[in-house]
Amino acid sequence: MTTKFKQSLGAYGIIAGLSALLVVLGALQFRWSNQIRASELQRKQAALEAGMNGFREDFRRELAGICTSFGFRPPDEAAEIEDLYAQDCGDWARSSDHRELVANYFLWEKGKGDSYSFLQFNPQQDGTFTAAACPARLGLLCDTSGLAGALAPRGGDFAPMGLRWRIQGESLAMVRPIPQPGWRNRRNRDGCPPDCSPAGFMIVELDRDVLITRLFPELTRRYFAGPSGPLYNVAVIDGADPAQFIYSSESQPSPDLVSSPDETLHLFNARRGRGAEFREGNPRVPGSTDRRERVPTPFPFSGGAGRETSGRGRGFFGAPIVADASAAGWRLVVRHQGGSMAEAASLYWRRDLLLGFGVLLVLAASMALVLVWTQRIQRLAKMQMDFVAGVSHELRTPVSVISSAAENLADGVVGSNEQVKQYGALIRNEAQRLAAMIGQVLLFASTRNEAPRYQPRPVAVAETIDTAVADLAHLTEANGFAVEKEVAPDLPPVMADPKALNRCLQNLMTNALKYASEGRWMAIRALPGTGREAAEVLITVEDRGPGIAPEEISHIFEPFYRGNAARDSQTHGTGLGLSLVKEAAEVMGGRLTVSSRLGEGSKFTLHFPAVK
Repeated sequence: MTTKFKQSLGAYGIIAGLSALLVVLGALQFRWSNQIRASELQRKQAALEAGMNGFREDFRRELAGICTSFGFRPPDEAAEIEDLYAQDCGDWARSSDHRELVANYFLWEKGKGDSYSFLQFNPQQDGTFTAAACPARLGLLCDTSGLAGALAPRGGDFAPMGLRWRIQGESLAMVRPIPQPGWRNRRNRDGCPPDCSPAGFMIVELDRDVLITRLFPELTRRYFAGPSGPLYNVAVIDGADPAQFIYSSESQPSPDLVSSPDETLHLFNARRGRGAEFREGNPRVPGSTDRRERVPTPFPFSGGAGRETSGRGRGFFGAPIVADASAAGWRLVVRHQGGSMAEAASLYWRRDLLLGFGVLLVLAASMALVLVWTQRIQRLAKMQMDFVAGVSHELRTPVSVISSAAENLADGVVGSNEQVKQYGALIRNEAQRLAAMIGQVLLFASTRNEAPRYQPRPVAVAETIDTAVADLAHLTEANGFAVEKEVAPDLPPVMADPKALNRCLQNLMTNALKYASEGRWMAIRALPGTGREAAEVLITVEDRGPGIAPEEISHIFEPFYRGNAARDSQTHGTGLGLSLVKEAAEVMGGRLTVSSRLGEGSKFTLHFPAVK
């Protein structure tokens, strides 16, 4: 196994290993990104559920704060019930942080018989209740008979749980019955009148504008916004079909917010929505078989249900809130602004995945570029080595000939004048060959540093061809070549640098002498172009050599490149001639083309624009 084969095998092994590593990294990245997406989605869902529960708890805490300000005050505690509740209203209006949430306080006070008087609290008039007409916006709350039946769930029995605050959604007001004198609890009703009808009803009307424009937006910002702004679209809707918006964080809420929200939460009851509903408590004590034995349900405010509160004027059942039919369907609906939480998570996942795969693709492209450039550097190094070897051989041959001829002349071996002339001509020709070779190498070196500078002007093609043929006559005669010239009459001049054009022709003729020595023939033709080449003059150098293989034609204009046939036949050369001709022609505004057939020869054609 050769060293070159071992090196190639090692290089391909490294490439295969790195490619496999990239594939493994891509698979691991896909798997881990899926896990991260699932974890992130769970985290967002948990955060959303916590935010929705926080929204509901704070909302109900605000309502509970109002309710707990009014304790159970039966008439036996004071002469006038309105005086007691007026004191509570005044205390609330002076001490509450959200006093604007309450629009009005109303009181139904029972008189003689079954008649009730409607009173309204007027903070401007010394903070007292005064008689007023029940406003139509209160709706059902203006009917005391219906109100008493609705608030007594057990046939008129105003038990402790019947004395809770109830919110009425249509009028946006909270109402609670006021017990008769002597009422204490459900099990001891000796002092209760026979009908146990309420002594009145306390009504707290909420301000709809404050609720919609201040409280709900504040809760939305608190629980559903990030550092850069809102993350979710939030709305509170009722239980109608179709649902109506009570509040929306969007000026124009989307129907998808109701039809396909990320999460739904009922604000006043324990019914579950779409995964985020707050479980109000287990309906039974764990391990118990008695369906009537229930666990007290904690409410998110101080003095919750099932716990006695202390302090003046506070009843021993606190202020739990229940909702009537119009408010029981109030729901909090939330949908991510990116469409939905799952869609937003998928979008971020795809973006991160594409970014990760992009990095891997960059690594793969870098590996490919390293491989390509390594191969090119290796090929260039080999071409340079071949160039050095070829130039060394080319330089050694004329130097050896000149040295031998000079030595013969110095030793007196050559005596006659005819022999002296022959030796002089030999030295001259080899010196010209050496100078041309050195000039070619220097020209190539100079073109690598900066673009060659030419001075194009109208040049007579026929004269340039004659000059080039005359300069190489000694080589064509020495190699036994027949040179055929064909120049079209009245051929227009071309725009080119005379010296550069002459050098291009000499390079093409030298290639024919070098690589087509078996044919012993070359032709130089200058003809006007036709068709698409009508504005050009075509100068062609043709030979009858072995031709060029089709797979090598695209490489013959590369510096230092030499075909397989040239290397096999050990034909001397540097591999610079054709690259210099092509570059010079293009700099002067022309071009160089080639056509060749194996076993038939080659044609190199210079295309230059004709001077009009």
